[in-house]
Amino acid sequence: MFRKLTTMPISRRLPLVMVLIVAGLSISMGAFLYQRAYQMQYDSTRATLNGLAKDQAARVADWFETTAHHLASNAATPLVVDAITAFGAAIRADGGTLAAAQAAYVTGNPHPLGQRQDLADAGDGSAYSAAHAALHRQFLRTLDAFGYYDIFLFNTRGDLLYTVVKEADFGENFVTGPYAKTGLGQVFRKAVDAAPGSVASADFAPYAPSADVPAGFMASPVDDASGRRVGVIAIQVPTAALAGLVTQTSALGALGDMYIVAGDGTARTASRFDDRFGALDTLPDVPFITALKTGETGFFYGVEGVGGQESLADTRKIDLDWADWVLVAELDKTEYLANLAAFRNATIGFVSVGLLTAVAISLFSARGITRPLAGFVAAMKDVSEGRYDTEIAVAARADEIGLLGRTLVEFRDRLAASDALAVQREQDRVQQDQVVRDLSAAMQTLADGDLTRTLETPFPGDYEQLRADFNATVANLKELMGAVVDNAAEIGTRADEIASASDDLSQRTENQAATLEETAAALDELTGSVRAAAEGAAEVETIVRNAQADAETSGRVVAEAVDAMSQIKQSSQAIAQIIGVIDDIAFQTNLLALNAGVEAARAGDAGRGFAVVASEVRSLAQSSSDAAKEIKRLILESAGHVESGVELVNRAGTALHDIVKRVSTISEHVSDIASGAREQSVGLGEINVGVTQLDQVTQQNAAMVEEATAASVTLKREAESLRRQVGRFRLDHGTAPALAPRPALQVIGAPDRPSRPDHAPRARAAGAGGAHGWQDF
Repeated sequence: MFRKLTTMPISRRLPLVMVLIVAGLSISMGAFLYQRAYQMQYDSTRATLNGLAKDQAARVADWFETTAHHLASNAATPLVVDAITAFGAAIRADGGTLAAAQAAYVTGNPHPLGQRQDLADAGDGSAYSAAHAALHRQFLRTLDAFGYYDIFLFNTRGDLLYTVVKEADFGENFVTGPYAKTGLGQVFRKAVDAAPGSVASADFAPYAPSADVPAGFMASPVDDASGRRVGVIAIQVPTAALAGLVTQTSALGALGDMYIVAGDGTARTASRFDDRFGALDTLPDVPFITALKTGETGFFYGVEGVGGQESLADTRKIDLDWADWVLVAELDKTEYLANLAAFRNATIGFVSVGLLTAVAISLFSARGITRPLAGFVAAMKDVSEGRYDTEIAVAARADEIGLLGRTLVEFRDRLAASDALAVQREQDRVQQDQVVRDLSAAMQTLADGDLTRTLETPFPGDYEQLRADFNATVANLKELMGAVVDNAAEIGTRADEIASASDDLSQRTENQAATLEETAAALDELTGSVRAAAEGAAEVETIVRNAQADAETSGRVVAEAVDAMSQIKQSSQAIAQIIGVIDDIAFQTNLLALNAGVEAARAGDAGRGFAVVASEVRSLAQSSSDAAKEIKRLILESAGHVESGVELVNRAGTALHDIVKRVSTISEHVSDIASGAREQSVGLGEINVGVTQLDQVTQQNAAMVEEATAASVTLKREAESLRRQVGRFRLDHGTAPALAPRPALQVIGAPDRPSRPDHAPRARAAGAGGAHGWQDF
């Protein structure tokens, strides 16, 4: 599509594009407006439906709350209390049963079912009829005022004493009777035992006495002024009244509906449409009915309604504590979209009119553009064919097409100037070709070696300078080649001289290298001997140092021995003193033993045993004294020996001290000898390194001399080749002559160099490069 559009003529493409643009904008705007209106309608309808459901659900809850309040209030009125009391007393007066009352007001009622409430007095003269005639009209007014279906009065035993409409349930007992399980029976049983002022309620269900019409019931207990429970008042709520609460609204439209549904999906109010459903009917499982069964309520859009139509629905819980009811507000989607459909049709009409207008404007605008473009194309064709005098009428326009025309005028003028320039370039090309041919011929002659030819014919215009430059170049080259011939001869002569000198130098270098090699070998042997002597001196130095250390250790040991001898001497003196004390003790003991013997002798036989002991003690004291003397003698002798030992040890220590001094002196001399030997070894090592380096340098010099000799021979050959090459050039005086070589220079033997002093050795790197070796040489 796009490719076809780009290949279409502008006369058709331009209006088509304009129409497409307008159509796109119109359709987009219409779609936007429709979508916006749709969204606004959706939001408005949802809010309205939501508010309506909320309000109606609250209205239903309020109605039941108000009804319960009214019922509880009526239960406390004297009218109700007096009515139950009066009807009970009348029944007891009539025989204790309600059979006569049932016959008079139900089966014998002259009014048909539905109008039986019109009978206020049966006229049978019974006590019940008298009470009924007095109270019935008041209850009938209450029924009409509040819209109840029926009002019931019970005694505490469950007997239905009074009803307004007099159906088949009148006179029955709702504890044991046939209607005990109905909703009315349920609310009675709850209310009769309930607290004063409370209300019991029952959900809607078919009620047999009312021809199975769905009915709901509410009941409240009745107490007299003393607080005694006298009975129960109940009301029957019709579904029609409840349906009227939820259908009286204009917001539902003609096809909308609103109804109440129980949590099991059965309706509690009938549809406003007779053909859909009634009260207590089970509703179809449409989405919002299915949802409320699970307790889910909310807004549903575009779902199937209970009548099968597509609908919008909003469900809302009704706040009742005795029933699970949900209010459903349903709106027909077709009716809801009616206004949007009208808006859509109006939008389509507006877009159609806009498209037709756009087509007309596009065609008119396209003709105003395509006609000038056609004139521009014709002018372009004339210019492309070389007709530069063509008039370009569109250049006078003030719009973009006029700008194109003025640009074409400039392009035409430039093409005309370009054609004129091409003619001039062709003329220049012819002259250039002639110059190139003349210059090429002269260059070919120059390439053949002829330096005598020049360009004599003048060149046109700017090429004349090129001819002058060529002639000057040939003249300079001719002069240069003459100098080259002369220099080539000079180079050959000097090359011969260098070759001769290099041969002589090579021989002398080889002799010098042999001498240095022998010197290096001798120095290696001398260095080894000195190194061995230095190592021996180092070992002697180590031994002497060890001996000095041992002597110093012995000196310290002798000093310690002298100290020990002194301590032994002191200990001996202390022991001698102790022995003296022991001797004194032995002497005193002996005296005591002697005195004891004297005393024992005086005692006679009684002291004989003591005398023996004293004798033994004296003997022991004498022995101790003798032993102490002997020990003292030995200690004195030991002290003398110790003094002699101390003297000897002192002399030994003095001798060792002298030995240490002499050993230290010997160690110092040996250290000096070892140091000198090491210095000699290092010096000889440096000399050896220097000689080795000198030998290497000499070897390098010899190699360089050989290279120089070979280079001089090569230079000589190249000089001969150069003379032959320059001989190809033809100069003013003919071919360059081969000059005779000059005589070689005489090589004079170089004087012997003085030997380098031994005290200034030079340590050079053993791996020096060839360049450094040549400089040393």
